[in-house]
Amino acid sequence: MSQWNKVKLKDCCIKIGSGATPKGGSTVYIESGISLIRSQNIYNLFFDYNGLAHITNDAAKKLDNVTVYANDVLINITGDSVARTCIVPKDVLPARVNQHVSIIRTDNNVLDAHYLNYCLASPFMQAYMLGLAVGRGTSRNAMTKNMIEEFEIPYPPLQTQHKIADILSRYDALIENYQKQIKLLEEAAQRLYKEWFVDLRFPGYENTQIVDGIPEGWERKSISDIINLQSGYAFKNSTFDKKGKYKIVTIKNVKDGFFDGNNVSYINSIPSKMPTHCILNSGDILLSLTGNVGRVCMVIGKNYLLNQRVAKLKSAYTAYTYCLFRSKDMYDEINNLANGVAQQNVSPIRIGELKILVANDVIMNLFEKITGNYISNILQINHQICLLTEARDRLLPKLMNGEIIV
Repeated sequence: MSQWNKVKLKDCCIKIGSGATPKGGSTVYIESGISLIRSQNIYNLFFDYNGLAHITNDAAKKLDNVTVYANDVLINITGDSVARTCIVPKDVLPARVNQHVSIIRTDNNVLDAHYLNYCLASPFMQAYMLGLAVGRGTSRNAMTKNMIEEFEIPYPPLQTQHKIADILSRYDALIENYQKQIKLLEEAAQRLYKEWFVDLRFPGYENTQIVDGIPEGWERKSISDIINLQSGYAFKNSTFDKKGKYKIVTIKNVKDGFFDGNNVSYINSIPSKMPTHCILNSGDILLSLTGNVGRVCMVIGKNYLLNQRVAKLKSAYTAYTYCLFRSKDMYDEINNLANGVAQQNVSPIRIGELKILVANDVIMNLFEKITGNYISNILQINHQICLLTEARDRLLPKLMNGEIIV
């Protein structure tokens, strides 16, 4: 075990504090402007750009005291995602953070920010933070500024901190490169979908007649005619465990184009009444039906089971289905269907009744062939990301406790 000393964060940081809510309600949010980082953007060692909000310059000026800079460390301090941590990426600046996120700015002369980020993401610190956050007399998990200031972390010499951060960052650099490849493939798939099925510039469109606004041989059909929306199973919370063979996928695991396979509950055996379609495989397409409705992602990995309020989309046209439900038009339509005062929710039956434009078999099959290659590559790259993440996460605690000397 390491002989390193420990240090409290308040003794090696120049800022520890939480963000704030922009004043002015929905009017301060705009398409592009000053970034507002929220808890949904923060995953352990990973910044999720999906859902990154932007606010006006006037709103940002009122939040100058919660300005973040490159290499600031961010921690989620409330809710289900409490304790998740990441580094502020340069390409979101200038930026502010909201009240659910804490800013930690290290003194670079004594503490490497990237080392701190990896330290906070280590299994020991994650367990420690989650233990602090749970059971504080409220319905939401929470951490306070005072708690964070008192965190004690292993404190090797600064040069050793640099080396540890450098070793682990090589994995993250590869992961980031793979994520960029996925983004390009996603964009290519969506461009082709829009070109063929929205702009109607499909192969042979020049010689195809338009009848009642529809290319000849095409049809307007209900979604349920070609896509089966299969609902999840209502697992009993009493059967959940911290460990187990099977992982339960809920709405919190379905992000916008991103599958979060880590933040799960476990179960040891499959209930006898659970439909077989709730056994998930890599590549299965999921749709959130409650809360942030309309979010779509593909399952990555195995031994996942589908919980209620999430639907699996099953179709002979997998690539078309994925592109259809990832399109902004479909997202907007689903959200228009959503209802509920406290929490939005939408019925799979109502989604199935929505009308879509379906091409003839030749065009549909050609689209599947071309775009299916994009989807297949996305799945393969995601598999590589999982392997790299697992390797990094195995190495991380060994470096942090001094088991591996650098």
